[in-house]
Amino acid sequence: ADVVRLWVASEDAKEDVPFSTEIFGRVGDSYRLIRNSLRILLGNLSGFDPKKDAVQERETLDLYILAKMAELVKTVKEAYESYNFPAVYHSLNRFCSVELSAFYVDACKDRIYCDSEGSPRRRSAQTTMFEVLDGLVKLVAPVLAFTAEEAWQSMPGAKSTSVYLEKFPEAVVPAQWSAQEAAKWEKLLAARGKVNEALEEQRKLKKIGKSLEAKVQIQGGGLAVEDARLMEEICLVSGVEVMGGSGGFEVAVFPADGTKCERCWKHSESVGQKKVHPSLCGRCAEVVLLRSSS
Repeated sequence: ADVVRLWVASEDAKEDVPFSTEIFGRVGDSYRLIRNSLRILLGNLSGFDPKKDAVQERETLDLYILAKMAELVKTVKEAYESYNFPAVYHSLNRFCSVELSAFYVDACKDRIYCDSEGSPRRRSAQTTMFEVLDGLVKLVAPVLAFTAEEAWQSMPGAKSTSVYLEKFPEAVVPAQWSAQEAAKWEKLLAARGKVNEALEEQRKLKKIGKSLEAKVQIQGGGLAVEDARLMEEICLVSGVEVMGGSGGFEVAVFPADGTKCERCWKHSESVGQKKVHPSLCGRCAEVVLLRSSS
């Protein structure tokens, strides 16, 4: 039934409305994309209590997705108010496919899966995912009636008995977000695009397999040296060195230093430094030791 509702929302009622098995197949794919986005956010919130575990301080990547979420809320609410349901459909579909699935959730995997349970960086990601999920469920509710209610009932934390007793979310841009931060992210994403191209070339040459087998050197583009850690996170590589400089980006890809950690799959020279866990990097060994002692 939700796929039928999504198909109705995707078509412009001012024109002739096409109908075919192929069209329903495409709408079904869009439905699964949105549903899977809700599902992966719910999965990453396992054990998270927003009343106890939510944090105020956020990582830079989390501020980025919250700013994008604010844009989505503004666009979708305006589209609903003007009965422009195709705009609702396309905006939600684009956000879930481009911003969430293909970027943010992927980049957060290391923090979510490998940091210690209560680490500030992991809690920052979970708090952000909770806020994004809360907003998304409310935005899709008028169209995906059953899916939204199912997701709402699965969310952590005390809340009203139904998503239909809630108001739409507000388009709140993080206080730390600014025009300078937005400009910085344009550079970061441009650099990420160049890095992905360079990684794909090395895959074709059989010099690397997964991106975590590589380290990357970036020169130019106006990136700051301190952006290296963030670039490592969003490019899913085992190391990044930012050389500075202006002009166009120049990217070089090398095999990552050190040995592959069996837990996080990153290559690190700290693997084996903890004798009790010889196959783990320093970060993962500390997390495992902390868990075993608690």
